[in-house]
Amino acid sequence: MDELDLQKWYAVCDKLRGEGYLHLTPAEQIWLDIRSLIDSTENGGLISYFYNSGANRLNECLIALNLLGTDVVRAQVDRVSALFPAGVPPTVDGRNEVINSWSDDDRSIDELLEDVDNIMYSQIEQLEEKLTQFLIDNGLLADR
Repeated sequence: MDELDLQKWYAVCDKLRGEGYLHLTPAEQIWLDIRSLIDSTENGGLISYFYNSGANRLNECLIALNLLGTDVVRAQVDRVSALFPAGVPPTVDGRNEVINSWSDDDRSIDELLEDVDNIMYSQIEQLEEKLTQFLIDNGLLADR
């Protein structure tokens, strides 16, 4: 992001802190949800999205992924979501309780997460491009 785009992003973050998620526009919500997914994945793999606060809005993120037409990324989020036998808990504490219950000896989980991350890393650039185009189309970023 260039400096102007970064300022706009910071304004969305300030609005979130000051007014809350529900006061963001739908386009700002999508920006926040997808950015959270991207940043978490880049900083620790897709599982980090789940053990941090981004997945508090998992349903909204899934809707955003569908809207952006990112089926491959959506499929990877669904694969990790399936590791939560009773559904993905809505809170960080609830998700971390489940994650911490996974056996360190269960190679199948490690293998799945490694495969998911390999696919996610190959899709990040395309996801960034689709998000940027969406933000341009919705007037949040200037046309390139």
